[in-house]
Amino acid sequence: MSRHEKWFAPNGGMSTVTGFISPRAARTISAILTHQMQTPIQGSLAEIGTFLGKTFIGLALAAKPGEHVVGLDIFEADVGQKLVASLKLALPGDTASHVRVAKRDSTTVTPAEWMRLLGEPARFVHIDGDHTYEAVLSDIQLATTYLVDGAVVVIDDFLHEWYPDVTEGIIDAIRVSKNLFPVAVIPRTGSVMGGGTKLVCTTPGVIEDCFALLQSALPGTTFRDCKIAGKPAKAFFNYD
Repeated sequence: MSRHEKWFAPNGGMSTVTGFISPRAARTISAILTHQMQTPIQGSLAEIGTFLGKTFIGLALAAKPGEHVVGLDIFEADVGQKLVASLKLALPGDTASHVRVAKRDSTTVTPAEWMRLLGEPARFVHIDGDHTYEAVLSDIQLATTYLVDGAVVVIDDFLHEWYPDVTEGIIDAIRVSKNLFPVAVIPRTGSVMGGGTKLVCTTPGVIEDCFALLQSALPGTTFRDCKIAGKPAKAFFNYD
């Protein structure tokens, strides 16, 4: 089992960090990262909205040699200090040297700044920033400015009961995007306080392959065809 797989496993390293990610979402992200590590795809990994690093550390552990891992957050109170402490505990020195954490409001980051932060186009981006229509729309548009072919973008809190405007922002961003397409809705496990529903997206040409990967990562689940922003997708059914 690789380092990121151990981190995202039930009762793994992520259980030591406060945050919100459901077991099904953790399994999904871990499977995507494992697949990417087994293929020639190369690129940076990024998260908008790192909070204390529950997901971000897992991304860092999945980085290939020489790849950068970038995190953006506004880091209110002592969140930044706690994240740094967790990173030091969880990451080996060779990985930590490639991690970049920026205290920024993501909506103020220009595409040029994003490209400089990443260093190379991203192969994986997790979006879990401010829960407003404007923020998620901006974050998705920012992420899509610098992606490798075959990149995966995972967007948090799709269909969230408390933040319906987040869902609206996600749909509007996908509707106008030329290089990002929805693949599947990954429903949360149990209470919303245990982590929200994820929307997995990817670039053109690899949509079916990406879905096959998700299906293998979630054995025994049922799905149906659907459309999101007018684009074909799949929706897994939540039996919890």
